[in-house]
Order: sequence, then structure tokens, then C-alpha cells
Amino acid sequence: MSARRTDGSSGRKLLRVLLAFDTARPTWTVSELSTHVGIPLSSAYRYITLLREEGLVESAPGGDHLYRLGPRANAVGRAAVDTDTSLVNAARQHLQALRDTSDESAILMRRAGEVAIVCIDRAESRHPVRLQVELGQTMPMHVGSAGRVLLAALPDDRRASYLADVLPTITDDRMIEALSDEALARVFENGWTESFDEFDEGVWGCAAAISDDTGVVAAIGTAGPVYRFDEPARWGAIAAVRAAADAASLALRTPADEKD
Repeated sequence: MSARRTDGSSGRKLLRVLLAFDTARPTWTVSELSTHVGIPLSSAYRYITLLREEGLVESAPGGDHLYRLGPRANAVGRAAVDTDTSLVNAARQHLQALRDTSDESAILMRRAGEVAIVCIDRAESRHPVRLQVELGQTMPMHVGSAGRVLLAALPDDRRASYLADVLPTITDDRMIEALSDEALARVFENGWTESFDEFDEGVWGCAAAISDDTGVVAAIGTAGPVYRFDEPARWGAIAAVRAAADAASLALRTPADEKD
């Protein structure tokens, strides 16, 4: 029994090393990963070696011992996108309408396994300064409005298991409050939430849940520089996001022979 627990713990730490690579932090040194994940330096080197051997990370230009996601990680992300045709088709026109209404980038996210979310479609803002998320890009489930919408919809036991791993690594009081049982229950009940300064400083975003007959399957959202979102603009964006989520949910539930 103890060997199985050790293997599970090691596997989860390996995944946390891999998932540390995201938009906010695309490159890491092994020493930085050791501190971020909370593992010995020797373990961090071992995990990076394994990930390099599998093509999931590679050396990054610009510094010694600096790493970034490798081509196989990108291929996995693209494969995940390819499996979501019906969801993407149901949401695409509403995603583009959300971009046009808010004049900010809009994204469609779904869960990727037990610990991350992945971008499966996007509609980019025409502003030169805008949120940029790549198709197939993965992010931690607890960071940002889209992630928390999907985290809040998890069954209690799976959400508790995820939080048990990530909460000890978080020092920001505002983030800890956003991940409390009470806060996530409100997100699930309301079907939407917002975020400030979570992926990048000075960025505000909001997201809402998309559901089919089985429950919450995705989140649609928008984000942009906070200076373009005064309070009226934020409430306008929230209304647009919720309307897009409702329309995409309806499209998912509508039989194909009724859509013409």
C-alpha cells in the first residue's frame, strides 16, 4: 500500500512540474521548479529529465538550464482540441459574438484531466494590447475565472483532492479566499465568476459555465487590460459572457435535426 501511495504522490508531483509551464510563466529553471512545486532539487532534476526524454519539455533559448514546453506537449494540446468538434461548433458563433460585443479576446476552455484546463477555441481582440492564449494551451484549474468555473463544477471529492494539493503552494490571501468552499459554491450556483491580476498583472477577466445534459462541460470567457474595464464595462462584459454561455449551452442541447 505504501508503495502505491508513493508512486501516486510522485506522479502528481511530476504533473505539477509539467503544469507549472503556462502563459504566466512559460520558462523555468530546475531550481525554480523545485521551489515552486515544493520538492527536493534532485527530484526536480529527475522529473525534468523524464519530461525531456518524452519530448514534453526542452531547453529554452536565452539562458543556461532554462526549460520550456516541448513539441510533444504542443501536440498533445492540439490533439485535445481535435476531440472537441461538437463543443467548438456549438460555441464558435457565440464566442465570436462575445469578442465583438466586448471588443476583447474571448476563449473557450474545458477540463484537461484532473488538474488543468485547456483552450479549445478562441476569438482574438483587435486591440494591439490583448489577452493572448494559444489553442491547446493548458493552465492550472485554480487560476483565472474559466478555471474556477470548471473547478467549482467538479464532484466534491475530486475538487477536495485537487485543492489539497494546490492550497499548500498558494500564499496570496485573495486567491486562498477565492478557493474556499463557500466561494466555489457561489461560483457553481451563479454559473460565472471574475478574476483580477491572476495570469498577468493588470488583467481582468470573467467566465461562465457551458452545460449539456450531463452537466458543466466548458467555460467561455473574456479578458483584457483592467484599464479598459471600469465598473459599467465589467458588468456589460459579464452580461455578454453569461449570454454567450447560455446560447452555447442551448446549442449543445438542441438535436442536430432541429438546428437547421
